[in-house]
Amino acid sequence: MRIFADICKTKGFNMNARKMIIQEVDIDQLNQGNPIVDYSDGDIVIIDNVRDLTEISPLYAKMNFIILCSKGKIQFDINDRKLMLYQDEVLLSAANVILDNYMISVDFECKILCLSDRIMQGLLRGELDKWNLMVYIRKRNVVKLPSEDKEQFRLYYSLIKYKMDHPRENQSLIMQSIVRAMLLDMCRLVESSVNAQDEHEVSRGRVLFNRFLNMLSHNHVKRQPVGSYALDLCITPKYLSMICHKYSGKSASEWIVEYTMEDIRYNLFHTELSIKEISNKLGFINISLFGTFVRKHFGMSPTELRNREQTK
Repeated sequence: MRIFADICKTKGFNMNARKMIIQEVDIDQLNQGNPIVDYSDGDIVIIDNVRDLTEISPLYAKMNFIILCSKGKIQFDINDRKLMLYQDEVLLSAANVILDNYMISVDFECKILCLSDRIMQGLLRGELDKWNLMVYIRKRNVVKLPSEDKEQFRLYYSLIKYKMDHPRENQSLIMQSIVRAMLLDMCRLVESSVNAQDEHEVSRGRVLFNRFLNMLSHNHVKRQPVGSYALDLCITPKYLSMICHKYSGKSASEWIVEYTMEDIRYNLFHTELSIKEISNKLGFINISLFGTFVRKHFGMSPTELRNREQTK
């Protein structure tokens, strides 16, 4: 491990030590006078820069967020998948993701914008489907800022920074207006990165699919019958499965399994709950059924899976 860390340093990276207990962070916590926060108004939180990430790893982010890498580079795991973010790249992420195993260049700098679900829906409105397409279907998305847009987003941030430092009456509404304009321009960049078929016409099926993924992401017990989600959407299970396959190539059942697996990883790797407590929390009828599910999708028992992670 020491050798690997030394190699990382010679390549311009610093690596943090792994922590077994995850830190959960939501928009409400960030609004409670957190020292790393530069602006907060209940629904919008802005962090001007985070250079030392060793104190916030692993992190369970329970809010939507956007990270702009303004200098250097960073590598980290997001839901156990490695991601690299370079200068002038933007990461878009939905809520409820796990960030861990950071390696950052010595010159790394970033800007972070955290947003509640309520404000996302209020600010984006008709453009919300583009956000959902990127962050729910692809789970995450990195957008490279074209050269002609770098100056625009630098000016957006300069204006945001000025308003943070010079608060006035109706500060919250002013900040929301600036953030909305920036998000709409970000959606334009997102739109240009998807294929032509996705660029046009938000059909009823697309809207329903977005709502399904949103429900699935925020349900505490995700492992429910397809019919339960279909009932909440006022459609048939067959139609829900059809639109899921149309817009993602996966069935509704596959999405449910995928999100359930992520909850299992989180609870086994980052909490001290017993196997039985995790089984109950995730809605399994009994611990035997939970064990069968884990063996089927991970190839080992829950205990073996947890022990393997702890020995890494």
